[in-house]
Amino acid sequence: MTRRILVGYVATDYGRDALNLAIALARGQDIELQVAVVAPQDGPYAGVYPHDRGYASILEEQLGQWLQGALEMIPDDVAAVGQVVRGESEAEGLIQAAEELDCFMIVVGAREGGVLRRYRVGSVAAALLHSSPVPVALAPHGYRQSGPISRITCMFGPKPGAVDVIGLSVQAARRRSAGLRLVSLLLVGNQDEEQLDDSTRAMNLGVLQSVTRYGNERLGETAQEMVEAGTASTQVVTGKTVDYAMDELDWEAEEVAVVGSSRMAARGRLFLGSTAAKMLRSIPVPMVVVPAGYTGLSTHTAEAGPAEEKTP
Repeated sequence: MTRRILVGYVATDYGRDALNLAIALARGQDIELQVAVVAPQDGPYAGVYPHDRGYASILEEQLGQWLQGALEMIPDDVAAVGQVVRGESEAEGLIQAAEELDCFMIVVGAREGGVLRRYRVGSVAAALLHSSPVPVALAPHGYRQSGPISRITCMFGPKPGAVDVIGLSVQAARRRSAGLRLVSLLLVGNQDEEQLDDSTRAMNLGVLQSVTRYGNERLGETAQEMVEAGTASTQVVTGKTVDYAMDELDWEAEEVAVVGSSRMAARGRLFLGSTAAKMLRSIPVPMVVVPAGYTGLSTHTAEAGPAEEKTP
């Protein structure tokens, strides 16, 4: 069954970054890209001026040209269609389109000007990162990789939502035949560090124990099998701040990082937490943020099967 990714496209550098990331995610997979350009929704309060048929015709022609240009940049081995969608805001239009088209992910680009020119979240991305019902993938500024994805780094800790991050990452890595890196982030002085004793932190085995503790038994067994087969690795990173901890990680060019939503997130919705937001300042690869409860798994679930249908 063909799965779909929605690409929020605009004819800018960050629009092309989003398109490049979507291509990398789709390459080698049975995935169709739904490239969407959002037009203002008709209505008395729509932000379009002047309100006349002539202007609407000009706008429609311009959006069509942008869409055609985007489709021409997509290689032949990646299936794609384009469409103009409407919404009171760009974020609302993209969320509605993702739901109507049954897309499992929304991909957008970051603005230029972040630390080390990697990420600066614009208004559209910010709205998606605090309301989307499906995972949102954010492309760093200047992203030019062509895929396929070589490794998935799962960032998790002892907080609600870890099971969704772990479950999605494990299943996505297996579906893609990509490497998996399970990373436990421990901030010195925080309660995260107190969850594991010194002997456990000294061994990467502690990460697998954490997968079982914060995920579920079946995910722990699957992760253990992948580590033994050489398709997964584990790592504990520590630091007084997120920036220091992230300095311990190396990154592959075709890699993506997966993080969960804040504990403040409503079930079924995404909400970017403060730790994940700080990671954006430090990592050079795309980040995928997962809504709370997205996989349908719980800490006590014995099987990881439900995540299979929702993985990127």
